[in-house]
Amino acid sequence: MVFAIAFLGNAAANFLFGLLLSGTLGPAEFGRYATAALGSSVVAILAFDWLRLSTYRFTLSLGDSKRAASSLELGFLIMSLACLALGGLAAFLRLDFGLGSRLALMTFVLAIANARFDYRGARLRSQDEPVAFARLSMARQGLLFTVVIAVAWFSRSAIATIAALALAQALASLSARVADGGGAALQRARFSDIKAFIRYSAPIVTATALFMAIGLVNREIAMTRFGAAETGKLALATDLSFRLFMVFNFLPETVLFQIAMRREAREGAAAASRQIRLNQVIALSLIAPIAIGYMVMAPTFEALIVPKAYHGDYAVLSRDLAPGFLAYCAIYAICNPVFQLNRRTWPAALAALGAFALNLALAFSPRFSHDIEGLALAHSASLIFAFGVAAILAMRQRAARPRWRDLAAIAAATALMALAIRPLNGIPSAPLAATLAVLGGGALFAALLFLFDVAGMRGLALARLRDGTPASLTAR
Repeated sequence: MVFAIAFLGNAAANFLFGLLLSGTLGPAEFGRYATAALGSSVVAILAFDWLRLSTYRFTLSLGDSKRAASSLELGFLIMSLACLALGGLAAFLRLDFGLGSRLALMTFVLAIANARFDYRGARLRSQDEPVAFARLSMARQGLLFTVVIAVAWFSRSAIATIAALALAQALASLSARVADGGGAALQRARFSDIKAFIRYSAPIVTATALFMAIGLVNREIAMTRFGAAETGKLALATDLSFRLFMVFNFLPETVLFQIAMRREAREGAAAASRQIRLNQVIALSLIAPIAIGYMVMAPTFEALIVPKAYHGDYAVLSRDLAPGFLAYCAIYAICNPVFQLNRRTWPAALAALGAFALNLALAFSPRFSHDIEGLALAHSASLIFAFGVAAILAMRQRAARPRWRDLAAIAAATALMALAIRPLNGIPSAPLAATLAVLGGGALFAALLFLFDVAGMRGLALARLRDGTPASLTAR
């Protein structure tokens, strides 16, 4: 529970941080900042995300956990040096990707700092150290809302803001070293472990990088065709929407998957498959109403929190992007756990490759290349296509298929909720409209799930109430 609270608080703070930064820098400079920040995310995923994934997957299944930690530390050191070398080579060759040489170089530095922070957080979660994880998150947010915002305010510069962000991430990571007892001894490391971790993670890392690269390519296209200000508008809608979805995707993607891994360790693969089947229904019950509610209430959301310089475009772009981000969350919360359980993760990479190719084709076609809304629609369509591919491959595993009745019930409940809250956009007070939508829509959706007895949760909840025991997320 502490992990979930800390993550939700961290995600909410990131959301607010993005809003403050967009208002402080303005559309043009925020466009440069956001493009560089996304570029650093792509680099970090390609070079380092295998550390996080391997930490989650092998903590309980590998006998010598200290040796595994040492191998991961050595892997981080090797990849950090490789990133610095690539950044230096890009600067030497004057490859600035339209950002300028200094900002392009800082992209690689930020990637290393981001990866260190994420890896330390993964270590703390795998070691079940919630207090240390909360300290790590608070240290980071404290630095973001003081150092980084102050630098952005006084400099109004994308490169200065990126440099401050890299410093904040690095300093926050140092606080985690104290909290979890410091780094692992490198002499325990084994290159054979590193190879095994990379083999397992490579398809998922490739998939994630390709998905992130879709947004990066679209921003580069927008920067070239429509300028930095339009790129900033597209970036804000993409980043804030994505962060909102990932807040609610944390529970199914990470917490529920860890439950499945513990069940596999204790009870075997069959129990883990049953757990993943329940996890899929819980995940869809969480992210589907968020996505549809976000689309329906986009005008109210824009009026409530989005800086005025982005008004008009934000509501349209976020509405266009939401179906794609729902599909993206479904890939990672519903399909990927099936692939990971079987240790056959190549379908994720195949789906992402298809999405990347489709986005390129659409982004350069006449229908989608005339403005930034066309690029947003291309992005969304490519993610929906990827989910279709991943779902077909995942559902080949009969043991992990959710019941069609549960899926239909969730779809019906979501549609009824959307119809009920849509008229609230007409209320002049945006805070009141948003409050009614969240409370009323959430209550209606929960009542419908209870009525439809999705995944048998109604009977389970009533039984738990009779017995006086807390509800469980564990499948029977």
